[in-house]
Amino acid sequence: MSLKHNQTHNTTFTKFLKSNSFWSKGFWSNRHHRTKDLKGLDAYLFMAIVAIFLTTTANVTFFQQVMSVYPLANYALFIASLAVVLTGVLLLLLVLLGYRHTLKTVAICFILIAAFAGHFTDTYGTVYDTTMLQNALQTDTAETKDLLSMKLLIRVVLLAGLPICWIIGQPLSFGTLKASLMKRLVTYLVALALVGLPILAFSSQYASFFREHKPLRFFTNPVTVMYSAGKLANMSYKNATKPTETIMHANDAIQKTTASTRKPRLVVMVVGETARADHASFNGYQRATFPHMDKLIGLGQVHNFGNVTSCGTSTAYSVPCMFSYLGAEKYDVDTADYHENVIDTLDRLGVAILWRDNNSDSKGVMNRLPAKQYQDYKNSPLQGGNNTICHTNPYDECRDVGMLVDLDDHVKAHANQDILIVLHQMGNHGPAYYKRYDDEFAQFLPVCTSSELAECERQTVINAYDNALLATDDFLKQTIDWLAAQTHADTAMLYLSDHGESLGEKGVYLHGMPKAFAPKEQLSIPALLWLGADTPFAVANSPTAGFSHDAITPTLLNLFDVSTQATADKTAFVNPLD
Repeated sequence: MSLKHNQTHNTTFTKFLKSNSFWSKGFWSNRHHRTKDLKGLDAYLFMAIVAIFLTTTANVTFFQQVMSVYPLANYALFIASLAVVLTGVLLLLLVLLGYRHTLKTVAICFILIAAFAGHFTDTYGTVYDTTMLQNALQTDTAETKDLLSMKLLIRVVLLAGLPICWIIGQPLSFGTLKASLMKRLVTYLVALALVGLPILAFSSQYASFFREHKPLRFFTNPVTVMYSAGKLANMSYKNATKPTETIMHANDAIQKTTASTRKPRLVVMVVGETARADHASFNGYQRATFPHMDKLIGLGQVHNFGNVTSCGTSTAYSVPCMFSYLGAEKYDVDTADYHENVIDTLDRLGVAILWRDNNSDSKGVMNRLPAKQYQDYKNSPLQGGNNTICHTNPYDECRDVGMLVDLDDHVKAHANQDILIVLHQMGNHGPAYYKRYDDEFAQFLPVCTSSELAECERQTVINAYDNALLATDDFLKQTIDWLAAQTHADTAMLYLSDHGESLGEKGVYLHGMPKAFAPKEQLSIPALLWLGADTPFAVANSPTAGFSHDAITPTLLNLFDVSTQATADKTAFVNPLD
């Protein structure tokens, strides 16, 4: 072939490339035609189109599930707000991940994930949590073939194939660098507004939605798939990099005296649930929510610490922190499992540990101890639990007082040994406060009997909450009575709530707000200490700044006469007598 012919051929091929819309205006246009991309579809408008498309086509099951809980006739505006929030979340992801050379790829990935995940969710009700993703990654070829169908093909072609063809052929305009940065900032702020404003406008409904209807969020598509994928990757990374041994904090811990040379120590630590300090009558609340404790405080038998702050605003965060050596400032909930806690130390020194739980679980605090030392009291024996006081109410909930049953047997089994018993309450767990107490404690009426707190008069919510505090007061009184009968031991009871609770102040309910801007109602908690007769301890004076959950670890060590440099600079609720 002659040189002239080659030149003619190359020129013709070059003209073809330049004239063909797929190449000159399509998928690669943003990379090779920056001067021309000003004429394309605005990239940030494109992001909004993709977000709206995914919200409306990939979330059929999500909205069906929502409407099964929130009927459209009564909650049309709230359901519409969910669509706005979901669109905002998707737009936020696109603006964070989509740049000149990545936007189309990110959009295509979102659409492909949504099409495939949506098919299996709409057809089989599949929920894409980390477990499901692990199963999907382990699916073999034969299992995959069984899942393929004409319905899947049609859905992928219509809801992924056609949109992807449009995306590939559609040139996008980012504009000049300055204009693009400005538009990105505006789009980012719009996305935040789409997420934040509806939540503020319907704060009470969202509070119950996130708390009482957590399973619904797993139907959001493709958000849940991406979230679970990220969580799975994070779990895999943590498993690969976690310490092979527990990080120790009290290797030097010694028990200066033991039950072999003195009376045994018997301590009950009550981990409260969702009790706030300003609704405790011993802190000045106008209602007698803790009449038994008020009387004992008046007699000087119970000590009240009126200025105590919780480590966090949720059970999952606060409970491990309560027993941590790290303190609230250094504590990290994601690494707490790798660190020695005060329960580990006491167990290593020979203190008999028992954790009874009428809440969720120990949140990892008991993970390193033998399973027999953790007992489930949130279920009856018929349900595989141990609580025998579960049928005293229409809701068949197990009561906190059930955790006291048969404790005498445990004490006898550990005669002449120091014992720590942790009782984790159901307490005032919301939003169904009305379920947390029996009729004998229904003193404040009427009460809200719905989990949708905003649908009730605020005072009825407060009434139900205060009634539940009465049940806690009775539980603490019975705990003290039981301890007072154990005359063979030096006894003590320590009670602190894990966090507080919002009861409609400024439209906010429940808890769990980030600590940095959480209201005081979610952080200020009640704290009480009871000491048996002639116990060799001195109650500490409250520091100017008050106490926090950080005082629990040194307090438990002091109660068992344990010394360690790990708590040498920590303030405790009680100190040993010299």
